[in-house]
Amino acid sequence: MIQKNLYHKAFAFREDNTFKADTWEEFVDIIENKGGFVLAHWDGTPETEQRIKDETKATIRAIPLNNKLENGKCIMTGRPSIQRVLFARAY
Repeated sequence: MIQKNLYHKAFAFREDNTFKADTWEEFVDIIENKGGFVLAHWDGTPETEQRIKDETKATIRAIPLNNKLENGKCIMTGRPSIQRVLFARAY
């Protein structure tokens, strides 16, 4: 019972602290002012990942296994993307 409660509490915390960003401005605002995790489109290149890290200190934490494929544009470059990845800062 204790484990179940801890799991549900952690799950709810993760859900409450995961946000979607569709633009660079939204992404930066969430990273700077809310924290938590950000689901955002990324063009798949290491160069773009490094630029995002250099400018915000946020890195890719995961590419979710059950990720819904959706067409979008990379928040940094505007290039096509087929899925969102999970970004966050390390503290």
